[in-house]
Amino acid sequence: MLSKKMLSWKRLMYVILIVLGVSSVFIVYNINEERARNVRIQNSQYEERVFTDTRQIDAQDRPAVRLFGDPEKDLYKDIYHNTKLMFERLRFRVIEEDWLDPVQVGTDELVVFCDDSVGNYTNLQELGGFVARGGRVILAAGLPEGDEDSYLWPLLGIREKSIRENYNKLLFEEPLLPVQKKEMVYGGYSMSTWLQVDQGAKVYMRDAAKKVPLLYTTDYQDGKLCLINGTFLADVRCLGLLTGAVGAVSEDFIYPVLGVKAVFLDDFPMITFINDKVCMRMYGCSTESFVRDVVWPNFQGISLRTDTPYTSGILTVASSKESFPAINDSLFTAIGKSALQYDGELVYIEKCLETDQICFNTEFITEFSEVFQNYDIRGMALQTEYFSEEMLDIPGAQIRIVRGQLGWEGNDIACGGRYTVFPAATTGNTMEDGNLFAISSVLAAYGMVSHVFDVNALIAEDENTASWDQDKSQLGVFETDILNRVGWLDGKTISQTSDDVRSYLSLDYGWKRNGERIELDCSGIVRGQAFLYRTDRRILEAQGLTYEEAGNGYYLLRVQENHAVIVTEGE
Repeated sequence: MLSKKMLSWKRLMYVILIVLGVSSVFIVYNINEERARNVRIQNSQYEERVFTDTRQIDAQDRPAVRLFGDPEKDLYKDIYHNTKLMFERLRFRVIEEDWLDPVQVGTDELVVFCDDSVGNYTNLQELGGFVARGGRVILAAGLPEGDEDSYLWPLLGIREKSIRENYNKLLFEEPLLPVQKKEMVYGGYSMSTWLQVDQGAKVYMRDAAKKVPLLYTTDYQDGKLCLINGTFLADVRCLGLLTGAVGAVSEDFIYPVLGVKAVFLDDFPMITFINDKVCMRMYGCSTESFVRDVVWPNFQGISLRTDTPYTSGILTVASSKESFPAINDSLFTAIGKSALQYDGELVYIEKCLETDQICFNTEFITEFSEVFQNYDIRGMALQTEYFSEEMLDIPGAQIRIVRGQLGWEGNDIACGGRYTVFPAATTGNTMEDGNLFAISSVLAAYGMVSHVFDVNALIAEDENTASWDQDKSQLGVFETDILNRVGWLDGKTISQTSDDVRSYLSLDYGWKRNGERIELDCSGIVRGQAFLYRTDRRILEAQGLTYEEAGNGYYLLRVQENHAVIVTEGE
């Protein structure tokens, strides 16, 4: 009888303990849920950097380029426009002419042709004389079919020449870009001429399959030529080939860059692309669990290992209310909070198909203000070219910077008025189908990495495609082949790039070499303004700037004073 009573008491105690345990779980959950719904994260005020004093720049200290081409000629107008814009951003003195008289041009000036028909702009024999006495020439638009340019063949070391083809598999044989893999894929279309060149040519890039030279230099007596064999420069993402070509024909090359790395996670942390049933079938768990426990930890790891904060975007402005997805409250709160705790930033996304139809996601804006009570949205990411300042008038937001797209007219790199524009340069969840080359090329031209991942598509393209299983390895490629190799860039969110944009657009500079000594004068720059310096020599010491090896003969300079001195090793 006694044993039965003892057994009953034990059962009662077990029941009480179980009830207390379950109650405790619910209490803790409710407390955490309430805490999550009132996230006390506040924007840290990003301190504006100081501009240096204005300094008079001698125009003769600025490099000069004579540019030839037809701004109205089909595909070549894009090459001309892109080349001109790039040289203007490099602060070259751009001289546009219809005809080149080589006798009247100094050998300190760079000559660039943006048309394959070079003979339309100069006497080819006289051009040979210009190169022979020390001139530097870049043929930036490839060569025509046929033999109309045969006078150039001895200068370019051409032995045979045939039809044009599209070559996409690139093989790099010499250092051309600060960061480059031996083999990369170009994701666009370029008309390149089949060539065979003599052994005196220095081939930097060729087709991996047919071994056709795609970018190479030749020495002709005292001068140097570079041929970009193809129409690559019609694509703004290929402008690193142009800056690489300038460096290849120059003893030294110093040019301004942005000096930042920025990574954007679009449609994140609001993940509603697939429902739980589909996610369970694909990955064996709910959508919320998969994002929280699998996807986000992968991105967190990359961020921590490479010191790269994320700018996460949520669709808030569109042409119709039907464009806005449902909100997963708990997922949005948990991931959004985590993103901010890892020095990230939350911004709004615009996806308007027509500028005269603008709708705000008022439900989400209200939800956001309730969850993130002390956080101000300061940035907007554009997913379309349609833009008007009315899109910035989102209730409760203080939009001061906009993410445009490299190559978008008006929304490329800009500063003035009520907002600054910082561009996304590349976008996509895969690297090896063209993005890796594009990122490396943009890095060479602008000294920046600015890439956009679409997290929804990374999880699932549709109900039958488990994208994560296919593409997660591409995140590793991005980390290993890009982020791990650009530690010399500053990792920033979009709001933190504002000063970099302002400085890059307002600066002026000039430099000159005297023996082993280079003097660099700058005006209108923020302290820390970045420059890339491409040289075959090694820097021994510097005053007024800091320097760091970037790789492949490049240094990243951070200018601290408007007059700086670099001392290099001798010949």
